[in-house]
Amino acid sequence: MLAFILAAAATLVFAVRLVVVTVYFSNPTHQNQPLEGWMTPRYLAYSYDLTANELEQVLGIDPTGVSRIHLRNLLKDQGITLQELQSRLDAITARKAAE
Repeated sequence: MLAFILAAAATLVFAVRLVVVTVYFSNPTHQNQPLEGWMTPRYLAYSYDLTANELEQVLGIDPTGVSRIHLRNLLKDQGITLQELQSRLDAITARKAAE
């Protein structure tokens, strides 16, 4: 019985998370937002509807290991600015729009 309750609770948590993320990023004001330092790679992927490969092209590194790091820290380590990252992102989104 305890295992069932734990499984049901975990299912509920993931279902609520899915609904919250879907509703939040369905709002047009949360799509394609200008980059800010507080954003994470995961937020960037949701906001710009990027696949893992596209996110890797934009960031220049494997995004799975850094999904919870703020962009300001990630970019400082790489030595690039938010503007440079925004131009990479704009190029990817323009290419996707042209397809």
